[in-house]
Amino acid sequence: MPFSRIAVFAILLITLMTPVVSNAQRREDILSIQRDVAQLQDQIKQLQTGQDQKLAALQALVQQAVEESTKLNAALAAMQKGVTERLTEQQTRVVGPVVTLGTKVDEMSGDLRAVRENVSDLTSRLGNLDNKLADISTAVRTLSQPPPAPPQAATATPAAPAPPPGTTAEGLWQSAFRDYSTGKDELAMSQFNDFLKYFPQTENAPAAQFYVGQIYYRNKQYDDAVLAFDAVLERYPENPRTPDALYYKGAALMNTPRRPDAAAEFKDFLDRYPSHNLATNTQAHLRTLGAAGARPAPRGKRK
Repeated sequence: MPFSRIAVFAILLITLMTPVVSNAQRREDILSIQRDVAQLQDQIKQLQTGQDQKLAALQALVQQAVEESTKLNAALAAMQKGVTERLTEQQTRVVGPVVTLGTKVDEMSGDLRAVRENVSDLTSRLGNLDNKLADISTAVRTLSQPPPAPPQAATATPAAPAPPPGTTAEGLWQSAFRDYSTGKDELAMSQFNDFLKYFPQTENAPAAQFYVGQIYYRNKQYDDAVLAFDAVLERYPENPRTPDALYYKGAALMNTPRRPDAAAEFKDFLDRYPSHNLATNTQAHLRTLGAAGARPAPRGKRK
């Protein structure tokens, strides 16, 4: 209810509760109450005015904040739009060259694959050519030497097992030599052994046995290498790989406690092949062993 009604109600309540007094005193009290009420009304008006001013200021601040937020949202939207446009532009510029580069890389991969295949084929052909040249060299040396004495009766050689269907001597040889040339020793060893198992009497059999020894040698399995090189010397007559097998047998023995045997093999090499291209290395090994006078082991007792 309005404040004036509250004031009147208060006056009446005071009047009823106040004992009967004189009219003059009552009038004075009423005037005092009216003054207090008027003063209270002024205070209330001042308080109301202050609240209205503060509310107006708060509304102004809220409106200003809303306007600033609207401006900020607009600026962020413009910035996001600009970034999106620039990213789209950069993507358009980059995608084309990347696709072109990927195509060129694919083309280069194909070219490198073709080059690798050609190199493997060339390596295989060089290996065959090396063997054929060695065969020619052996044939020339054989023709220049007196014919050997007729051999004694030889025991029959057991027949080799039949190779798996589709396996040929030439194909197996080329595959084994290619793996050997590219450092795939485990696979090459398996294929060389298969070659010796199925094709032990072919022209590449001595070379296959020699490469078995070479794989052992470059993997530092020197005892196995000695046995493999010795098999070249014992199982096959004089062949293009005989000098190499004899030399590398001595080199393998140098890396074992059997160094005197190594000196004997090197001495045998120099006696049989004094002009071979490995003769210089053989002489150097003998000087290292300090065995210039070493005598070769008997031909039939190689180990």
